[in-house]
Amino acid sequence: MSQTKKINRPDEFTLGKEGIIIRKGPASAVFLPQVATEQGWGKTETLCQLCRKAGLSPDAWKEDDMEFFVFTADVFHEGEKS
Repeated sequence: MSQTKKINRPDEFTLGKEGIIIRKGPASAVFLPQVATEQGWGKTETLCQLCRKAGLSPDAWKEDDMEFFVFTADVFHEGEKS
């Protein structure tokens, strides 16, 4: 996994290539890079689901005090040969 990098706006992450972390006060949640594409979600749905996972309202990602971080990760699938 790469170092996390803070982004200023929620639209600055790349679906399928970057994982995303949200943080608002004590609440936080993370999705690995493949989650959105495996679920067939766009950016908005990904952010809404991430907020739900953190125990927040689905639209909490639009609030000014929400923090966003991205990272990259190598994804391995069971049974995959190198």
